[in-house]
Amino acid sequence: MHDQAVGGSDVRLRSPDAHNRLQLNQQRHPATLHAVDITNSPTPTPTESAETKAVAAASTAYRQFIAATDTSYASGGVNVAELKKHATGVMLAAELNQAATFRGRKWHSVGRQRVVWVKPLTVGKPDASGQINGLTLQACIDGSKATAVDATGKSVKAPGTPLETIDEMRMLRVQGIWKADYPQSRKAGKC
Repeated sequence: MHDQAVGGSDVRLRSPDAHNRLQLNQQRHPATLHAVDITNSPTPTPTESAETKAVAAASTAYRQFIAATDTSYASGGVNVAELKKHATGVMLAAELNQAATFRGRKWHSVGRQRVVWVKPLTVGKPDASGQINGLTLQACIDGSKATAVDATGKSVKAPGTPLETIDEMRMLRVQGIWKADYPQSRKAGKC
């Protein structure tokens, strides 16, 4: 490879012939932008792996699921549309049941949960098309700023309810969309 200064700018060219073509082009068209020798184009950056993409997308979906539960609880269990977008299977059934409890008891939540961190625990194998359709995430949820209250505004949070929990959630890719599917465990923990 030859390094040549052409027209006051440094240009890397693979061959003297390419350098001569560039000089000739500059003589004929001095006001034009310098030509680029495509034989010296940079090596393409490798694309993200299927696993990296799946973990990133599922982590985003998990955060959206937690936000959807907050929306449902804040509405007193009335607004469940977001739950249906971000949950499926056992998890959707459990959250719809919780929404019914909030409606029946006239509870609503105040404040929001915060997802402090999310990391993968297990990642499924890619299918025939290279897509990963299932994985398990672990996340730490800070619930210190969220509580459920009754119609009079009195807290209904059970005594001893942890402020921070470690959640393990199976996530599934359903028709191309990541959703919370099955709670593996939820226990008190520190974020």
